Amino acid sequence: MENTGVERVKSGIEGFDEVLKGGVPRRDIVLLTGSTGSGKTTLAMQFLAHGAKIGESGIYFTLEENPNDMVTWFSVFDPSIRSLIASGRLKVVSVPLTDYETFKSLVSAEIDAMSAQRVVIDSVTYLQMFFSDIMSIRKAIMELSTMLKSKEVATFIIGEIPYGENKLSSFGVEEFASDGVIALYLVEKQDTFIRALRVVKMRGTEHLTKFCPLEITPKGIVIYPNAELFTEMT
Repeated sequence: MENTGVERVKSGIEGFDEVLKGGVPRRDIVLLTGSTGSGKTTLAMQFLAHGAKIGESGIYFTLEENPNDMVTWFSVFDPSIRSLIASGRLKVVSVPLTDYETFKSLVSAEIDAMSAQRVVIDSVTYLQMFFSDIMSIRKAIMELSTMLKSKEVATFIIGEIPYGENKLSSFGVEEFASDGVIALYLVEKQDTFIRALRVVKMRGTEHLTKFCPLEITPKGIVIYPNAELFTEMT
């Protein structure tokens, strides 16, 4: 059954919009979470690059990577990334780890200046650099979510699944501050590694709930919504 009444943002990622039965709901905040090496950054960059190609400007806010290094790395998958940046439709912004209010103000100002329609924040885990206690971190995440919702942009907030732990986030609030949660997995099975994606939740819309195989190909991420995988990725 197709979703109706919900405006969609097409990802341009093969198989991904099928999993979501039409694409990411516009104006939603989606937690994109997973272990190290599971493909979060690649998927998020593909999402922004496709948007820029169809006229939807986007910003990637990074709290840990050098923007030039990210562009060089992603150009292996999509050489058009440099021309998209040169055109002003795509931007990679390094966020200084000074204080939370500066971070939040920078994100807000950059979105407004570009009239961005797609945003990625990588990663929410680094908010712990600004605070000394877990409750302050959780409050900050809720405030960030409220601010992003007011901008009416399609947002991916990247989080981390701690290695070996059966939970979706580092601070236990990210999934509740988001409209959707998409988890990426990289699991060792019988002397090989298997990648998978699962939509844990997506408010107000249908979506597949099973684990879908995922590959990182020379052109980026490909998801196979019709293929079968394990019932558990542990």
